[in-house]
Amino acid sequence: MYYESTRNNKLKKKFSEVLLLGLAEDGGLFIPKKWPKVSKKELSKFKNMNYQQIAFYISKKFIENEINDKDLKKIIRKSFKNFSKKSIATCKDLGNNKWLLELFHGPTLAFKDYALQVVGNLFEYVLKKEKKKITIIGATSGDTGSAAIDACKNKSTMELFIFHPYKKVSNIQRRLMTTVKSENIHNIAIKGNFDDCQKIVKKLFVDEDLKNKFYFSAINSINWARILFQIIYYFYCVSKINVKNEKFIFSVPSGNFGNVYSGYVAKKIGLPIDKLIIATNENDVLSTFTNKGYIKLKSVKQTISPSMDIQLPSNLERFIYDLFGKNDKLVIDQLGKLYKNKRLLVNKNKIRQIQNHFKSSRVNEKNTLLTIREFFYKNKIILDPHTAVGVAAVRKKEIKNKPVVYISTAHPAKFPETIFKAIKKKITLPKKHKSLLKLKENYKIINLNYNKIKNYLIKESRFVENV
Repeated sequence: MYYESTRNNKLKKKFSEVLLLGLAEDGGLFIPKKWPKVSKKELSKFKNMNYQQIAFYISKKFIENEINDKDLKKIIRKSFKNFSKKSIATCKDLGNNKWLLELFHGPTLAFKDYALQVVGNLFEYVLKKEKKKITIIGATSGDTGSAAIDACKNKSTMELFIFHPYKKVSNIQRRLMTTVKSENIHNIAIKGNFDDCQKIVKKLFVDEDLKNKFYFSAINSINWARILFQIIYYFYCVSKINVKNEKFIFSVPSGNFGNVYSGYVAKKIGLPIDKLIIATNENDVLSTFTNKGYIKLKSVKQTISPSMDIQLPSNLERFIYDLFGKNDKLVIDQLGKLYKNKRLLVNKNKIRQIQNHFKSSRVNEKNTLLTIREFFYKNKIILDPHTAVGVAAVRKKEIKNKPVVYISTAHPAKFPETIFKAIKKKITLPKKHKSLLKLKENYKIINLNYNKIKNYLIKESRFVENV
């Protein structure tokens, strides 16, 4: 299996190279040169497999012989040993042909754990094998940071710099990052929004001065390995739902387009998905792109679903690459227009192509709170605000007959103020996380200034002289 860049289709990289690089040297995102396939016969086998077995089966198609079977199985087993549910993920039957896929049973209570625990262990495996050390840089809108930190803490072969937008993540989201005591972890709060943090990461990657000082890698969903291990829970869910000969609809709360893009990949390689609903909050760039075929970048609006407060979704580049027939030059041209003019427009034919795979709805704050309230009284289940956006989006589309799966992306206790506002009930963290509110925090606050951030990175890094 070889990978190319969205900005250079002649590039040819192996999985281990893609893993360690994170972002292609040309600034593009990695994508397989050829998509593997999962047959109907293979799908039927998944019914008798547990989560770890399905993870091995699917990931092997993308990794092939770069990691032997024994080691890959060991990595996967190790990655899911600290999950609170034996099943790893839970798919709850809500009745009326609807299910809730709960993806918050990992160590940091969000869906990001399902990929990042594996990615952290893959990093460690490949780095030890190649006798390398890397500096991982990542931006987070809330959940990626804590999941990455938990996956990489206390690992001698790597250090991690995580940028989060100052005062724009929930108290619990921040504490899950900043209370971790580990010499290889650096938390930086940037006085800006998530898009600002993400721009800094991408700029650091292509900084010629830093290329001679660091061996950089990425851990947010610009890293292909993240996408790969997010595919797994789509296959797992379908395998556990006893509905024959039906195509599924997944409603996915969306900010950076990584989770819903993983669903798109699952569909491409053989999972029976009819549509993926891109559920957005008032930062609706993905909704307007899906429904109208254009992107108009605006200022980020702060909402009660902070992980979705994004205007420039990184992973959209991967889909645009597909949309334009893997024409790397056209992709570069279109992205250049987007970054320069803050606009992107596609024709009616392209809109039809988009809508072959996606539907999208914009959900405001009032509707999000109402959905949390109504869902609780009807189902006795408390939704976090991101999942509530996903549920509300399906209601707006008035979908009938098709089996619908709501992806529940985070534990509601990460957003206690919002939950109280919606249902007037206090919600507490799971027992193992209750100490979070008492632990001392450790993070650096830096103004939105690239040179200051760059200098801080150089000053604090343990590996800067090892490259």
